[in-house]
Amino acid sequence: MGRELYLDLAKSRKRIPLATHLVLHERPDPDAALLDGSSLAAVAAEAARRIDCPLAFPLMDLTLEKAFMLGAMGSGGADHAAYHFSAPPSAESVAALEKADVLKSPRMAASCASIRELAKAGRTVPVGMSIGPFSLLTKLLQDPIIPVYLAGSGVTPAESEEVALVTALLPLCELVVRKYCSAQLDAGAKAVFVCEPAANDVFFSPNQLDEGSTVFTDFVVEPGKRLKALVEAAGADLLFHDCGSMTPGMAAAISGIGPALLSLGSAVKLWELEPSISKDIVLFGNLPTKKFYSDEEVPLDSIPKMVREIEERLGPSAHPFIVGSECDVLCMPGYEDVIKRKVAAFCAC
Repeated sequence: MGRELYLDLAKSRKRIPLATHLVLHERPDPDAALLDGSSLAAVAAEAARRIDCPLAFPLMDLTLEKAFMLGAMGSGGADHAAYHFSAPPSAESVAALEKADVLKSPRMAASCASIRELAKAGRTVPVGMSIGPFSLLTKLLQDPIIPVYLAGSGVTPAESEEVALVTALLPLCELVVRKYCSAQLDAGAKAVFVCEPAANDVFFSPNQLDEGSTVFTDFVVEPGKRLKALVEAAGADLLFHDCGSMTPGMAAAISGIGPALLSLGSAVKLWELEPSISKDIVLFGNLPTKKFYSDEEVPLDSIPKMVREIEERLGPSAHPFIVGSECDVLCMPGYEDVIKRKVAAFCAC
């Protein structure tokens, strides 16, 4: 699709909260809406309309891919969220996953139907959403930090069962993400948000990376580049989200993937990482919207100052940026009104 849209949004100084979840929970039956493409399309379109944004963002729900993967492989039983692999999956399970169709997942099918309806209407730009391969991998393991550290130390799969497990699972995670991204692109998505919140300095040792380890490249960057090629081959844009803490070196590595837009969380300061990120990538973020429910941590009257700080710190860099939410702004029961007031203040200040 091209980067002009994001560059124009940056030039306009428009503030963009990802507030689809808030709008969803205004519906009388949000759970039912999750399974209905027309309802999801209406929610995404309404969220875009309220902030006068041309992009119709879907929900940032990063649980769908694991549920699909385990269901296709016959693993995990009913409680997909709690299941973790202790050994590489069998050849039969892998073959079943390779044949599985994401449109057999009711939630994924509804998401694709929503994109199709938005594309047909033509009033907004439909955006797809997926967890990234590495972040999906971390959801499949009881303790992903140790095997990633061992891999970063040069330990091979032949030397460690833990390294062998992550080495076996990562390509399957990438396969699942590619299946879901492809289905959304086929439905008409003009951009895909790939979310890698686990690509951070908790899961990857900065010392190892400084010493020349390629583990971050192997687990995050190379899969990201392949996804970018997939997305751009369909005439769409790769948007990349990472709300974790990271070093400038990690930011530079992610910049090397080449997304049109890079969304970062409040665990980092945009202006500190900006020199590590290519100027043709629009920066997005990173108000602490996860804390908007709390008047103690984020008072309403503090929001204009937060917005000004981002604008004043990034302005001299001439790096294109959009002040946005750090993640999807979640509706929290009992805090809906306070969160909405802060989102409104964020857009209007």
